[in-house]
Formats: sequence, structure tokens, C-alpha cells
Amino acid sequence: MSVEEKVVENLIEKSFDDLVKALTNNGTFGQLVFPKTRNKSERYSEQELKQIFLEHVKEKKSDFYSVETPTEYFYCFKNSENPTVKENHEKRDNHKAARFDVSLYNNKYELLNHIEFKYGNPKKKGPICKDFLRLAKEVKLTNEKKSFFVHYLNIEKENAWESSKFQKLFENYRKSVDEIENKIEDKNDLSNVELYLVCIHRKNKSASTYHFSLADLKNYTVGTKYSDITDKLWLNEKIFNTEN
Repeated sequence: MSVEEKVVENLIEKSFDDLVKALTNNGTFGQLVFPKTRNKSERYSEQELKQIFLEHVKEKKSDFYSVETPTEYFYCFKNSENPTVKENHEKRDNHKAARFDVSLYNNKYELLNHIEFKYGNPKKKGPICKDFLRLAKEVKLTNEKKSFFVHYLNIEKENAWESSKFQKLFENYRKSVDEIENKIEDKNDLSNVELYLVCIHRKNKSASTYHFSLADLKNYTVGTKYSDITDKLWLNEKIFNTEN
């Protein structure tokens, strides 16, 4: 695939660049600012990254988008650690249509991709598992057979990423893939969901980015620390300093 064809990937990478600059410099992107909590600390969420991404989509002026797009299938998240899915449902079976954060369309209004945005490192795999399931289950319904999970972390403590947060996050990633694998008829659909992650290290004004497919997560063994991974090629890691 050429650089020109990687439209969504380029938009995500541009959004990461702007998010990193905003959080390591003046805390703004254009007119967008990060709100304050009652104790005057900044509040972070996936909403800011989504807004930055949509600004870049609008700059293209060739594609269309929807937000909170209803899913085609029906999901039950009553047990958040083990969500279930049905292509059809009956009344009172607890399965309902879910939502995708953003969906992209061409100028004929044909569905191209679904995108889920996420912030933070959840204590359990449930929130990630639900997003992975929706994206992998319905990626075959998109024209490009490709969807995205876009995630960012804001790391305040130096070395916290390598010492603890990486392992916890990737354990949740891997366990989520293992959980949904038997619910996906075509295992190639795991390869068609791409995960983009940016970890922002505010104290030393740097960031590390990663991108890989859900299928690539089979390369990660639960319990493995960042420093113990011998083959990082599948992570497509890029580390950069915003002061340079």
C-alpha cells in the first residue's frame, strides 16, 4: 500500500503529532483546550483526540463522517469481561445495537472504516475487549475491510511506561484478543483491525508511538515486561522528542 493510499493512517499520525505537541507545550490545539477539574488539574479523555482527528478529516474536504454510528449487529455487555454478539436478536435477550465513535465514508456515502478512540490504561480488560469485539466483528462490513482502535496514554512519572504501564496495558490487549477470538468467524478480521497507540511522556517532552494489528498481539506473551521483549519489530515503535 502506498503512502497516498494510507489515508486514515496518515490522519491518525497527524492527530498524534498535534496531540503530543499540545500536551507537551501549551496544552492547546487551535481553539481546543483541555478542561480543568475542581482541583485545577487538567482532565484528559479520548474526546480531545477525536476532535483533533475530525479537524483533519474536515481539512480533506473529500470524505464524510458520522459520530456514534450504530452497529449492524447486537451486543450484550452485561458481563463487561465477556461481551456477546448476535447478528439478530429477540426482545428481552439483553442484546442491543452498540456505537462506533467515528465512521468514515466516501463521497458516495459508502462506509469505509470504523474508528474507536480510547484514553488511559483500564484496570481490567473489559472496556478494551468490547471495542475490539465490535471492530473485529464488523470490519468485514466496511468497504475497505479495515478499521482502527486509536489509543493514547499520558504518562506523568518518568520511566512508568517501561516499568509497569506497558506490561499492564499489553496484558489487557492480549487477553482481549484471546477473549474475542472464538467469536470471530474469519480470523483474518483480526488482521484487518489496526491499533494505533501513542504514549506521551510529559515530563521529558517526548512520546513513543506504536501501530500493529489485533492479530499481531499474538506476538506478546502475558507477563512480559517491555525490557524483556527481544523482538519489537511488530510494534513499529517510534520514539521522538518534541523539543528537537
